[in-house]
Amino acid sequence: MGKRTHDVIIIGGGSGGLSTAYGCAGLGMKTALIEPNAMGGDCLHYGCVPSKSLLRSASAAALIRNSQDYGLDPVARPAWTYRLVADRTADIIKSIEIHDSAQRYRSLGVEVYQQRARFIDPYALKLDDGSIISASRIVLATGSRPMIPPILGLKETGYITNLDVFTLDTLPSSLTVIGGGPIGVELGQALLRLGVKVAIIETAPHILPREDHDIAAVLREQLVKEGAEIIEGRSVVSISPGEGGSTSTLDDGRVITSQQILVAAGRIGNTEDLAVERAGIQVTKGFFKTDARLRTTAGHILAVGDCNGKYLFTHVAGAEASLAVRRIALKLPGRMKYHAVPWVTYTEPEIASVGLNEQRAVDNKISYRTVTVDMSELDRARTEGATEGFMKILYNSKYQVLGVQAAGPHVGELLMSGVHAVENRWKIGKFLKPIYPYPTVSEAYKRAASKVMGPKLFNPRVRRMLRLAFRYRGEGALNA
Repeated sequence: MGKRTHDVIIIGGGSGGLSTAYGCAGLGMKTALIEPNAMGGDCLHYGCVPSKSLLRSASAAALIRNSQDYGLDPVARPAWTYRLVADRTADIIKSIEIHDSAQRYRSLGVEVYQQRARFIDPYALKLDDGSIISASRIVLATGSRPMIPPILGLKETGYITNLDVFTLDTLPSSLTVIGGGPIGVELGQALLRLGVKVAIIETAPHILPREDHDIAAVLREQLVKEGAEIIEGRSVVSISPGEGGSTSTLDDGRVITSQQILVAAGRIGNTEDLAVERAGIQVTKGFFKTDARLRTTAGHILAVGDCNGKYLFTHVAGAEASLAVRRIALKLPGRMKYHAVPWVTYTEPEIASVGLNEQRAVDNKISYRTVTVDMSELDRARTEGATEGFMKILYNSKYQVLGVQAAGPHVGELLMSGVHAVENRWKIGKFLKPIYPYPTVSEAYKRAASKVMGPKLFNPRVRRMLRLAFRYRGEGALNA
């Protein structure tokens, strides 16, 4: 083919694609962005934004219902209409989507094509209208979708996914959630608090299987306390229509009945309908195969965000997009480093993690030590009436921080110090240097570091040395 029509083509208008297009166009590249569906991707329309909006509404309902826990007179359970909750969520999406609109990106110099495209060779794509565009560099940012497990009878009985929850007019009276990962537990708790009877089924030994058991157990206890049925280590083998809904049969013979089924059993990349084989792009286990430089098996084509299957988080897609811009527009080297990727599950209590947890440390044969701080030790948690949970820090024999996990109030906001520590290999004693505002949950870092470093300073040997040097007369704590 002759001269290329563009410097770079980006396929996908979600977080990763939009960030890549913004950077490349802003640095002077002639940029094409292809997105046949709504701009903003899954995060804006079916993921991060609507789920956190729904969770906030559900949290408000829980606060009203539990007003007596905060020294207020009991309040009769108010009636609410889910349609109003869904309308609030839709309004929030509308307030944000203008920033992701085709109009805005065209004003930034991006040529936006709101139609489908298929590869005709490694450098060119044919659009639905028959036109052909080409570039020497191409970025795949096609995102992911819910993975639907091959359960006997599921398709025939019917189900919903996160693509459907936020536009329902009414909620089911009861719900079986297939999958106890972040999506399953977030939506499960939200709908539970809005009056739905919820059962969550997870095939792994515990919900949130990427987390340590003790961290996940904090959330499990709260969900059970709120009325959820949690079934772990079991699979649904068949589903059939039942009276007023569906009947799910588990591998141990148990039967769960509910009005509706929510499938939250994982994600799969959007890799079909692109004719990627014509470009020499390999798909592995439903995702584009990439290396640390984000290159697919066609070296001039990169894949960012969910479609590469690395870490399916919006913030990771943004980080990968930044690397793609540096590599493509600035011709700079670089590779992704995933060891300090943080993530948060936005339930109550929140679950937050960065770096190694005990499970990953053992799997990678890495020696570690731990120190924990219970939320009940923090005055802010006491004032919030949310003392369940704890923070756990893993560190090595050199006192370098390997990872931080936490379950408790606002621990997602707590996590950034842990991110910096893991990213920069801080020693745990560095957490003692800042002055922490009081009362905040962030004081957990200071308490954890004091537990580790305190015995190195406050001990009989140091006291003896100081008595000799400065003639101090005190004996110190008898049990020190």
